[in-house]
Amino acid sequence: MNLLAVGANFRTSPLRLRERLSFPAARVPDVLRRLQADLPDSELLLISTCNRTELYTAGPAAEAGSEALIAALLRHAGETDPELSRLFYVKPGIQAIEHLMTVATSLDSLVVGEAEILGQVKQAFQTANETGTIGRALSALLQQVFRVAKRVRSETEISRGRVSVGSVAVDLADKVFGDLSTKTVLIVGTGKIGEQTLRSLADRGVRETCVLNRSIEHSRAVADRYGGIAIEFDRLEDFLPRADIVISATSAPHYVIRADAVRAGARVRHERPWLLIDLAVPRDIDPAAGDVPNVYLYNVDDLQGISSQNRARRQEALELAQTIVREEAAEVMANFRAETLGLAVFMRHLDEAMAEIERAEIGRAFAKGKVAPLGPECQQCRDEIRVMLRRALAKMAAGPKSALNEAARNGNWDIYSRVAARMYGIETTPPDAGTAAPPDDKKAAP
Repeated sequence: MNLLAVGANFRTSPLRLRERLSFPAARVPDVLRRLQADLPDSELLLISTCNRTELYTAGPAAEAGSEALIAALLRHAGETDPELSRLFYVKPGIQAIEHLMTVATSLDSLVVGEAEILGQVKQAFQTANETGTIGRALSALLQQVFRVAKRVRSETEISRGRVSVGSVAVDLADKVFGDLSTKTVLIVGTGKIGEQTLRSLADRGVRETCVLNRSIEHSRAVADRYGGIAIEFDRLEDFLPRADIVISATSAPHYVIRADAVRAGARVRHERPWLLIDLAVPRDIDPAAGDVPNVYLYNVDDLQGISSQNRARRQEALELAQTIVREEAAEVMANFRAETLGLAVFMRHLDEAMAEIERAEIGRAFAKGKVAPLGPECQQCRDEIRVMLRRALAKMAAGPKSALNEAARNGNWDIYSRVAARMYGIETTPPDAGTAAPPDDKKAAP
C-alpha cells in the first residue's frame, strides 16, 4: 500500500524531546498546510498528543521516503538538530495500518484501555479533513480504523473500569499518601485529563479539591460536578501551599508553576511532604521544583511504572485485542491489494466470460430444436436448463476465483491472473495503484 507513517512516542523519545516535537491543537492546521506545500499531492494526517507525534501520508510523499517526512516535520516543529531524526520510527504499508489501529485502540498508550486517544485520533482526522489534507485513501483507512476500535472495545475488556492518565496519577498519589480522604488536592487545568483526575479523586473519597482554570466559569462548572471549589487563576500561587497534592494538566506552551513559587510554598508548608504531578506536554511545572526539599515531583513519563501494572491486569484482553488488530490490518491490506491489482475488474470479466459461454451454448442447443422443442408450454423446461448450466459454470469458476483471491493476497497475482486470462480469453488492465484507498465496505462514523 502506498502509505507511510513516521513518529516518535513515549517509548522512543524522552519527555524533554517530545516537548520539542509537540504541536498544540491550534497550530495543527497551519502545520498540515505547510507540510502539504513541502509534499504536494499527498494526503496527510498529523496526530500530536502528550505521548506521541505521528505523521501519516499516502501518495507521492510516501514514495519520497521517511527521511523527507521526518525532515519536514522537524522543520515545522522549529527543530534543526539532526540527532532528533533518530527518535523516529518508520512504518510502511501494512505496518502503518496496524500501528494506527494499535494507537486508536489504546494498545500503544501509556495507559492501556484509556478512551481519550480514540477521540484524539478522530479530532486529528476532522482537522485534516477540514484543512483539506485528507483524501480518499486516508479517509477510507480511518473509517476502518474507527470500526476496529469499536470492535476491540465491544469484544474485549480492554477498557474495563475507569482507565485514564488521570486515574493513574491518582493511583500514584494513593501510593505516596495512602488515605487520600484527608488530603487537599489542587487541579490546574480542566480539560479532559483534569476532569478525569477529578472523577478519580471523587471515587477515592477525596473531600477537598480546588479547581483552577483560565476561565473561572469553566472552573465552577467542572468543580460543581465533583464537589470541588473553583479558584481564580491569578490566585494560583496563593493556593499552591494549601494543597497536599497538585496535579497540573494545561495546554500552556510554558511553565504554569514556577520553581520560585514552589520554594516559597514549601517554606509555608513547614517541611510537610508535597506531591506535584505534571501531566502536561509541554510541561506545566518547572523541573527545578523537584529539587526543593520535601517536594516530590512526577511527570507523565514517571507514570510508566504504575501503568505497567495496569497493563499486566489487562494482559488477556490486550492479547485478544492485538489479535483482532493484526487480523483486521491484514484484511484491510489484502483488500487494498486486491482492489489495486484490479481483482474486482478481473472477476467481472470472468463472470462476463461465463455468461457468454452460457448464452452461446443455450442458443446453440435451443436452435437445433432437439432440446425442449415444444412451444411456450415448455418454457419452464428451458428455464430449468438455463439454471442448470449457470450453476455448473459457477461451480467451475469457483475454484479459479478462490485461487485468484488468494493470489491477490499472497503476492502471486501476476502469475495467476495471466494464466486465468489466457484460459478464459480475458483482457483487462489493472488500475493505477496511485493513492487508491482500501475498500470502504464497512464504514463507521468518526
